[in-house]
Amino acid sequence: MARRGGCLINGCLGVLVLGAALAALVGGGTYVAYQRDEDKARDQVEAGAERAEAELSRAAEDGTLLGTEISRAVRGGEVRRQGREVTVTGSFIGQVNGWYVGGISASDCYRFKVVPPAAAVREVVEEGCSYALKVTRRDPAAVADDVVVELRSAVARGGVAAAGTAQVWQTPGVTVEDTETEGGRLTSLVRLDGGTAQQGKDCYEFKASESSVTAKRLKPEGCYGPIG
Repeated sequence: MARRGGCLINGCLGVLVLGAALAALVGGGTYVAYQRDEDKARDQVEAGAERAEAELSRAAEDGTLLGTEISRAVRGGEVRRQGREVTVTGSFIGQVNGWYVGGISASDCYRFKVVPPAAAVREVVEEGCSYALKVTRRDPAAVADDVVVELRSAVARGGVAAAGTAQVWQTPGVTVEDTETEGGRLTSLVRLDGGTAQQGKDCYEFKASESSVTAKRLKPEGCYGPIG
């Protein structure tokens, strides 16, 4: 009877040891997966910062750095200009979805310093963006001026057709409602964020031809009707 009891105890110990080993294996695997996904999220952050630095550098090569170019490179950033130096600060986030609730995220705050036509200089902002960042809001009229400049460059490179596919239309806060190309002229009805009209958006009409590019502010309903 004592021997049977001893075997029973030994059997229980074996189960406990096996259970502990399995728990350690699962826990170790979970930790490794967590670390792997955390590294992926941080890689995304770094890749985003590198991409922004490259875009700012390319944009500055012509000797100027427009607000629309900055908005495409660093979304929701803080912009400060002092002479020719432009400082852009923004937060970059990486997100990896896993089997754990909420997935894994990482973020860092970066500051880019550009003196056109020099390349951007990137650095990590230790204090982070959570409280220090003040997103720069631009007046729609200033944005419209930048759109005109970018459309002129597009026309110079590839004619009116290039204006229709210009990168400026991908700028955050620039929403194309309707566009038409007729008689060698591009006409676009566009809403620009930051205005005083309905939903905080002003309506503008942009016209581009081989000889000129113009911008005209319309009444709010101007973006609802047909072009012309």
